[in-house]
Amino acid sequence: MTKHAALMIVVAACGGGAAPQKVSTTVPSQKVQPSGSVVYNDQKGGFQSQPDEVMPLEANEPKTAEPAPIHEDASGAPRPPTQDLPADRRDAMVRDSLRKGVQALRAHDADGTIRAARAALDLDETNVEAMIMLAHGYYMKGYDDKVEAVLTLAQKQKAGQNHPVLWMLLGLVYDRTNREDLALSSYEKATKLKPDYLAALNNRGAIYIKRKRYVDAIPVFEQVVQIEEKSPRAHTNLGSSYRGRSADLGNDQKEQREQLLRRAEQEYKLAIQQDPSYAAAYFDLGLLYLDADPFPGLETLPRFQQAQRFLSQYKQTAGPAGLPVVDDYLTAAQKGIEREQKALERKKKKDAEKAKKPAAPGGKTP
Repeated sequence: MTKHAALMIVVAACGGGAAPQKVSTTVPSQKVQPSGSVVYNDQKGGFQSQPDEVMPLEANEPKTAEPAPIHEDASGAPRPPTQDLPADRRDAMVRDSLRKGVQALRAHDADGTIRAARAALDLDETNVEAMIMLAHGYYMKGYDDKVEAVLTLAQKQKAGQNHPVLWMLLGLVYDRTNREDLALSSYEKATKLKPDYLAALNNRGAIYIKRKRYVDAIPVFEQVVQIEEKSPRAHTNLGSSYRGRSADLGNDQKEQREQLLRRAEQEYKLAIQQDPSYAAAYFDLGLLYLDADPFPGLETLPRFQQAQRFLSQYKQTAGPAGLPVVDDYLTAAQKGIEREQKALERKKKKDAEKAKKPAAPGGKTP
């Protein structure tokens, strides 16, 4: 592998307001720098910033609950209406508040989410779903200290410890506050509780790639591809995992290395086929050809030409939002082309001169 092999685009999935995630590819970006590469900010803006799961509600619940009247004690002072509510009535009101919170989450309405969660907690201060919803609202507002405080309380209950969204939110807060070890541990807990938790899988895999733990990243992104078979980002991240792993292998593992390179190439091309406008896949495929020396089935000159082709397509597809560093890689590809062309010309000239020399006695060329 060349000196460019360290660069990897990690594509992180991002949600502007309602659902967390983080993902991985192989173009440089602004958030993390997996395996020498910077995390590529795709159309949604980098690492996903909200949990992609909203609090589940029971089926066939009443859509509304009648407001309870305010009661007065012996002194005539108003007191909270919930003190005199039957348990089933209170539970119905809690569910209604949670339902409103879910609607606010889906609308990326942080303030509405917080109001609904607080209303539910006024009725039932130990309700884990309401705590997580409140933390989710705080996360959208950027109140990381409050998120941690609320989720710490929620963890004291078994339902909180076993809630995957709680761990996803904690992971996002740890990520945002540069506590990557804790973030990774939280994403791992979220996926242990919910093995198909896509956002947590993506964020977990992104950290694996950043840490060059390609052996761990591969099964994670293979699972992501099974869940999101038609996602160009998922295929690009898997390709980057294969590509990174191939760079770890020595000459005594040639067959395995070539197999990984072929798989990386296939995943990048699948991503392009699924979405020709997905710029990250062009960049990563260009780097694959630029770095992988030798590349199975390709001579050196066509390998550099392929690198130049896909890096140029990345630049055209990404437009003004593209990474300036692509010009450095295009320059490296062009120098590789020119160097190889000169080497081929020298060889061609040498072969021609050799062919012109008369044969020595005995049929040998002097």
